[in-house]
Amino acid sequence: MLHVSACNPRYPFLSPFDCSLIVFHTEGICKASFYDRVGVKHTANDLMARGVVVCVLCFGSLRYHDIYVRHINDEEGNRHSGWVAQGYCRVCNKYPSIQPDFIMAYKHYSAKVIESVITESESGRVVEQFSGCAADVSTMRRWIKQFNVRGAAAVGWLIAALFEVYDHHLRVFELQHKKLLKQLARLLREFPNFNGGSVFGAVNIILTTRNCGFL
Repeated sequence: MLHVSACNPRYPFLSPFDCSLIVFHTEGICKASFYDRVGVKHTANDLMARGVVVCVLCFGSLRYHDIYVRHINDEEGNRHSGWVAQGYCRVCNKYPSIQPDFIMAYKHYSAKVIESVITESESGRVVEQFSGCAADVSTMRRWIKQFNVRGAAAVGWLIAALFEVYDHHLRVFELQHKKLLKQLARLLREFPNFNGGSVFGAVNIILTTRNCGFL
């Protein structure tokens, strides 16, 4: 499991969505659990009880609050409806969503689909030639444009997290001449217990745990 201890967020990043979201790694849990209302509630309760997810403002414990319907689209554009839990912090009076890492915040498509579009973009292909995604061209262009901004900011935050949490430096030349997605993948290898799964999902776990936004 990838989990980074929360640190005091001194520089808000990707507002206005701070403290509204916590992403967790599914730890090999089948995505079918996304459709299981009872299972989602149980998982959220367990994550909060074990302190795997905590309030990103006061770093205190959360308690289960509610559950709501969430929709995601697969690569073929098929819509799937599942459940996402919501926690509650008594101290901060905040209600963060406890979201699995295969979902992208405020996006209709899954993290896997969006990451594949970014991969194709960074390989030099034009959007009209992309395969494996049913989203329209304007939507994919919007993902790419957003990632160019948020991905660059995320690189800086991961470098800062490595130093602040683990007192670890990565030599800058190791990131030179790499596209953004590959820079993020390289940085993730420096974090303990990185499982080698989705780059988007792993980055979002770190960013949301530190109240630094998300991709």
